[in-house]
Amino acid sequence: MESLHPLFRYLLQTLGFGFYIILAGLIVIIAILFKVSAIILADKYLYNILFLGDLLRGIEIIELLNILVFAMLGMVFGIAAALLPRKIGRKVSAILLIILVPIVFITTPITRYYFWLEKVGADSGLSVEQAEVISNSFFLKKVGIPGFIGFYLYTGKFPVLPAKKSEMIEMEQLEKSVNSRFVRLTGIAPTLINWLMILCFWLIRVFYFSIAIFATINHFHQGLRFAKR
Repeated sequence: MESLHPLFRYLLQTLGFGFYIILAGLIVIIAILFKVSAIILADKYLYNILFLGDLLRGIEIIELLNILVFAMLGMVFGIAAALLPRKIGRKVSAILLIILVPIVFITTPITRYYFWLEKVGADSGLSVEQAEVISNSFFLKKVGIPGFIGFYLYTGKFPVLPAKKSEMIEMEQLEKSVNSRFVRLTGIAPTLINWLMILCFWLIRVFYFSIAIFATINHFHQGLRFAKR
């Protein structure tokens, strides 16, 4: 490219940047749509399986698809780096992936949160805005933080959420009743069980995020090697 006329070199670089932006935007949209579609299908078919559904929801089994989603993301950004000048292509793609991987990863709980709000509204005959007010009150009481953050923290402890206003009100009494029965049966303090559950569910989340990072890095390097060919 150094032997080309400066004007042609500038045009090629401009086209490269344009194609890079289009390709990067397209693959991010596809990745997010893929994850949202997977959640919809899982809620409709997988998580409705009797007895097994709640367990699969609890361990967020659908997040195993991160292997495919982030492998695709890493590969495309690695290949797309060839569209940029050699000195900055790899760095730009790497920086964008560092920013985008957490954003794409968090798509799953964000989608689940808004689907849950819609379900609360539909089951209680409320608008989404009214359902959000009720849920904020519920999360404030349970974890001290409203909105999506409260949802994410609470589901790190109890992955199955009540879908009606009346169930939210009764949730605390239900938890006490379950804990009391568990203590009578096992003799283990409910506080210890709660902490073990929290540890377990957060370790699962860390595991899935680690998979996302590993798949992205591995396929990013593969994409770079492919682009050099």
